[in-house]
Amino acid sequence: MHLYRYSKNRKAQNLSLLFGAFVLLCLLFYSGQLAAQHDTLWVKNGNVLYGEIKDLTSGVLTMETPYSDDDFTIDYDDVTKLVLERRCIIVLVGGERLYGFLRSQEEGKVTVYSTEGTRNGLNLKQVTTIKVIKKKWIKRISGYIDIGFNLTKANNQRQLNMDGGVSYNGFKWLANTKLSSLFANQDNVELTQRTSIDIQVNRLVSDKWYILASGSYLSNTEQDLQGRYSGKIGAGRFLSITDKLLWGLGTGLNFNIESYDDSSLNKESMELFISSRFNMFDFKDLSLDTNVDFYPSLSERGRIRVDYNLNVKYDLPYDFYIKTSFQFNYDNQPPATASKFDYILTSGFGWSFN
Repeated sequence: MHLYRYSKNRKAQNLSLLFGAFVLLCLLFYSGQLAAQHDTLWVKNGNVLYGEIKDLTSGVLTMETPYSDDDFTIDYDDVTKLVLERRCIIVLVGGERLYGFLRSQEEGKVTVYSTEGTRNGLNLKQVTTIKVIKKKWIKRISGYIDIGFNLTKANNQRQLNMDGGVSYNGFKWLANTKLSSLFANQDNVELTQRTSIDIQVNRLVSDKWYILASGSYLSNTEQDLQGRYSGKIGAGRFLSITDKLLWGLGTGLNFNIESYDDSSLNKESMELFISSRFNMFDFKDLSLDTNVDFYPSLSERGRIRVDYNLNVKYDLPYDFYIKTSFQFNYDNQPPATASKFDYILTSGFGWSFN
């Protein structure tokens, strides 16, 4: 009888411990859920949403909530108040960039608490972009990769083109690297090959101005170029920054080391560079990125080079996309056996990650 009573009490104690542990886990989970729900959004129809605001771009605010499998996308015009407690990049009309968080005290207004002080009573429409800065630097990295292949029976023509890139976006530091390569072959014709690699780092020094440093590599059979290694240093200014487009100008010095099929033509040179970049993004599912670089030589009299790039991308579901690219290179003083210009037009299917 005593053993039975002891066994019964022991079972009751075990059940109590299990129940207590279950309650504790529930409380921890619930508190974790509450901790995750630190952003709040009010909309015109009276609804209040809780969760994590991911970003605001192109007039669309994206929010993740614990009670939905998919993120909510809300027209920013329908937002009346918001509270975002995490540090983020905030871009105002005119391109001013702030780093901080936002709280609305009244409808249609927001206060920005930034590292540069408090901005009270801003109109919600003055905020054009919100980008939450991830605490871990690796989560600030995004990239893409795409590939295209053409096969033609005539002359057994084959063409493979590959593109890829990785970028980093912080509050003051911006970096990106791109690789593009094309191989084309057909019967009775020499292999055509073109490879370019670009790495650039920008440091924002104000809302409009930045300094830059970059390195690049180009090989091109059309211009008898085995390899051109270039290093740039300079400065630039954003002429226009909105939630849908970016336009900027840059200038500085560029140093080249060039090697050709004819080694007697190998040389080093110094150039001035003048560049312009125009980027349209988040126009529904369409984006466009184009840039042109002029290189008047400082060490070779009369030499001028031009590089031009155009990328048009259409987004598909699940981070896939289709893209068309155009690249053009011009040199008014190429080797005697090479062409003054070269261009390629490619299309492909790709995937981006963040």
